Amino acid sequence: MVETELWLVDLHKSGEALEALEASSPRLSSDVLTRLAAIKDEATRRERMRAHIALRVLLERQLGPSVRSMPFVIGASGKPALANDGVSFSLAHTKGLALIGTGPGMPLGVDLELMRAVHMPETRRAPIEREAVALAAGAPLGDGNPDARFLRAWVRIEAVAKALGEGVGPLLEHLRPGREAPHSSAEPVSLPGAEQCRIVAHDVAATRDLFAAVALPAGQSPPPLGVLPEAAAKIEALLEPGSGTRR
Repeated sequence: MVETELWLVDLHKSGEALEALEASSPRLSSDVLTRLAAIKDEATRRERMRAHIALRVLLERQLGPSVRSMPFVIGASGKPALANDGVSFSLAHTKGLALIGTGPGMPLGVDLELMRAVHMPETRRAPIEREAVALAAGAPLGDGNPDARFLRAWVRIEAVAKALGEGVGPLLEHLRPGREAPHSSAEPVSLPGAEQCRIVAHDVAATRDLFAAVALPAGQSPPPLGVLPEAAAKIEALLEPGSGTRR
């Protein structure tokens, strides 16, 4: 049975183990390898590769080894999926880290950002932050550092956009000057091929300088955050039948 899971991956600490697992049992699909090969910067390419290996390992945890090297199917919106529609997934990465969500076939999106300076006027920040509160069913962004508030808002919006299978642009378009007022988050969002439902963003507690969010259908509680192990043997242990313990 596929369960919703959320994993944080340190691409440096777990990276060598992930590469060793890929060398012994290839999991990456040819389409992903082609996209990775097109990345010119070696450090960036290696981090992306490690993130995709981690994604494949966690998909295998859900569905078994039959998904190894299975190509992704790209939908009309550009969102990748497996031909096996029994699982949904979302991958986000920033410098040195990745956040991966997997679950049963339902809308699912994740995003993360490291603490950084945000160069944006308050007139643009304020409506984005209000929208982020609405998308999180009214959950406040907290007080304090204005950059931290904005980044917490941004990952909420990105996570919802990924759950909907579209870019962040459509969610923010109505917030531009002269556009109509924001939609009510209480109204259902129409999802392609699914019944009407509402997507809700949830903050994910990670570290003080890391902001993360997961978006799920209303009524779905976010799972606890697991941290991918650093050793190859411990990562492989996650693939054992009945393994439900996060290490």
